[in-house]
Amino acid sequence: MAVMTFNIRYDNPGDPLPWDARRETVLSTVSWFDLLGFQEVLSNQMEDLVAGLERHDSYGVGRDNGGEWFAEEGMEGEACPVFWNRDRFDRIHAETLWLSPTTRMVGSIGWDAALPRVATVVVLHDRQTGKLIRIINAHFSHIGEAAREASAHILSMRMAGSEADVNILMGDLNAEPGSPALNVLNAGRLQDSHDASEKRCRDKIGTYTGFNTGGLRGAPRIDHILVDGGEVLWYCTEERIIDGFYISDHLPVYIALKP
Repeated sequence: MAVMTFNIRYDNPGDPLPWDARRETVLSTVSWFDLLGFQEVLSNQMEDLVAGLERHDSYGVGRDNGGEWFAEEGMEGEACPVFWNRDRFDRIHAETLWLSPTTRMVGSIGWDAALPRVATVVVLHDRQTGKLIRIINAHFSHIGEAAREASAHILSMRMAGSEADVNILMGDLNAEPGSPALNVLNAGRLQDSHDASEKRCRDKIGTYTGFNTGGLRGAPRIDHILVDGGEVLWYCTEERIIDGFYISDHLPVYIALKP
């Protein structure tokens, strides 16, 4: 399975490379992956992703109102949608958790976070292997250390009770290896695919760039794919550039996973 996590950066007209200028390159970069987790997706971007990823089905809701982009109430706030290749996978279950003490309360803010944060949970049946795949795609707080660690505990407990054959936790966790949040996740069933991979396309490369194409070796590695079950054959970060800028302020991270 080709698996990717990608913080595509919300549609901000003030960015050095606005969404309209990078949308088609983003779509061409991600279109061939089997499983995709995106972060910072606004309603118009979700509509573009759905239209552009014609071979994929998806699930994700706005963190402010819990609505989907096509629903009558619309999608308010950023989403963390999961996309999957419909020719290979069937959806068994999908839900959204708010990363707070009240995970079912729409729009709830947890601990020292400044904004609502969500994790999207999708369980798929892999018709190719007959296995169950559980994906959690999350975006942790960018300022709250306590919120990140508590969010990691919530998702680690979720994974501990999973009966799926393969479990994948991905996303912009705003936490580097060795941080409290990553230590919590790595203490359970999950392994960092960067460390578990048989091969890596490059080493000591960060994932947060601020669109800047220089200084990757000093950039933080805060976007992760953690796995339980299967064999990580390949780990890489993708570098696509338009007019001297990366196509987002984060690099997409991808793995080849043998279930």
